[in-house]
Amino acid sequence: MKNKILNAIICGFVVLGLSCADKATVTKDIYTCPMHPQIEMDHEGECPICGMTLVKKEPWIPPEKTGSILQKENAESFSLSEDKQRLIGIETSSVAKGDVIRNVSFSGKVSYDSDLYSTYSEYRSLSGSVGPEAFIRKSARLKLTKLGLSESQIQYLNRKSEDILLTGRSKNQVLIFVQVYEGEINQIVNGTAMEIKADSIPNFSFPGKVVASGNLVDETTRTLSVWCEVTDPGNRLKPQMYVQSSAKIEKKNVLRIPREAVFPTGKREIVYVKQSENHFSPRSIQTGFVSTEWVEVLEGLIEGEEIVSKANFLLDSEAKLKLGGIHDTHNH
Repeated sequence: MKNKILNAIICGFVVLGLSCADKATVTKDIYTCPMHPQIEMDHEGECPICGMTLVKKEPWIPPEKTGSILQKENAESFSLSEDKQRLIGIETSSVAKGDVIRNVSFSGKVSYDSDLYSTYSEYRSLSGSVGPEAFIRKSARLKLTKLGLSESQIQYLNRKSEDILLTGRSKNQVLIFVQVYEGEINQIVNGTAMEIKADSIPNFSFPGKVVASGNLVDETTRTLSVWCEVTDPGNRLKPQMYVQSSAKIEKKNVLRIPREAVFPTGKREIVYVKQSENHFSPRSIQTGFVSTEWVEVLEGLIEGEEIVSKANFLLDSEAKLKLGGIHDTHNH
C-alpha cells in the first residue's frame, strides 16, 4: 500500500515537472514597429505612433563566440539570414590602411594692403638701428604682430620689395592672400601646391605654392591669411582682384574605411561589424580626416576587421527591430 502511494506521488511530481517544462518552452509571438521598437504587442496591428504595420519580432540567436569579439558586442549583436542580407543589399569591406585625399577650395585676392605696407616700410627702414631708433623699430615690429603677421611672412617680405603689398607683384611673381578655413589650417603649410583661378580670366589657372602663413584667425570669418605665390609673366592679375584657390590635402597610411560605412546617430558615429556569417553588431568609433570617399578611423576598429559598407540604413532598421533600441540611433 505504501509503495502504491509513493509511486503515485512520484508520478505526480513527474507530470507537474513536464507541465512546467512545456510552459517554459512556450513563447508568445511579439509584434513591433520597425521605426519605433519601443512599441510591442502580442497581436498583429498598426503602430499607434506612425501607423505602420507591426511585424513579428524574431527571437534572439546567440552569436558564434570568437576571441576577438567583445562581450558587450555579443549582448548587442543580432542575426540576419543570408537571404535577408541579399535582399537589403548588404556589402562588406575590410578595415585597412591607406591614403585619405581631399580637394579643398578657398577664396582670396591679389595682394593689396596699404596699412600693412606703411607699417612694414617703417620697420624695414629702421633695419640695423641703434638707440632710440631701435626702440621705434621694435614698436613697428609689434604693430606687424598685431596685424597678424608671422615671422615667416616678415621673412618673405624681407626677401622682396615692400611694393609687393601695393602692386601685388615682384617682377613676374604675384602674391595672393588666401583665406584658409580654421579647420584646414594644419593641412595647408609652406610648400603646399595651389591652383589659382580668376573669374576675369576664364579657362586659365595659375599654379602656385604657399610661401607663408599668418598668426591671427579672423574673429568674424574664422579664416587665416595664407600667402601663395604664383607666376604671371603676362601681367594679367591685378591688385585686389578676387580669385579662387584650390589645394589637395592628404593623410598618408592611416586606418580608413569607406565613408558610406559610417552611420551618424546624432550622439555618436557607428559602424556595423560583421562578427560571423550571419551576425552583426553596432560599434561606436571616433573618426578623423574625411574625404568624399574615405574616413580616417582614430578609435574603435582594428586593421582586418570586416564592416558593413553598404545598406547601413536598412541594417540599422533591422538592428532597432531586433535589439529593441539598445543602441542610440536616430530618432523618428
